[in-house]
Amino acid sequence: MTSKQTCVPKNREDHKSLVKHLIDHFTSLGLEIQYANYDKYEKPFVINRHPPDIIAFDRTKHLGYIGEAKVCTELEEQRTKEQLADFSNKLMRSGASERTHLPLFIAVPHDCNSKMIQTLKTLQLDSKENIHVVDF
Repeated sequence: MTSKQTCVPKNREDHKSLVKHLIDHFTSLGLEIQYANYDKYEKPFVINRHPPDIIAFDRTKHLGYIGEAKVCTELEEQRTKEQLADFSNKLMRSGASERTHLPLFIAVPHDCNSKMIQTLKTLQLDSKENIHVVDF
């Protein structure tokens, strides 16, 4: 008798756990998770070319937040470069925070934090004040 096991690639599991950590981080900041690429949340919409992993909102500041999880192997991908460029340039269109750049939180495993910082430097995004790298 053989049993069939569903195998989820390790990096997919890691990505999902990073998304969960970022959801928890946003929640601890008092943000409302509006969309998330996780379990029972509604999937995020496309921002320019790609959907992020999380879209959250700060009701007191009337400011949206973008969350993106990246495993180490994704940092060199063209998709990642496009996402970082697109998401870091997103502005609020209305409300009290109109024309403010949305904070972009990038969750990475602890062991590739320095690689993420280097990726931001390569893309000339390292001086953008709205980008925050958090490692777990």
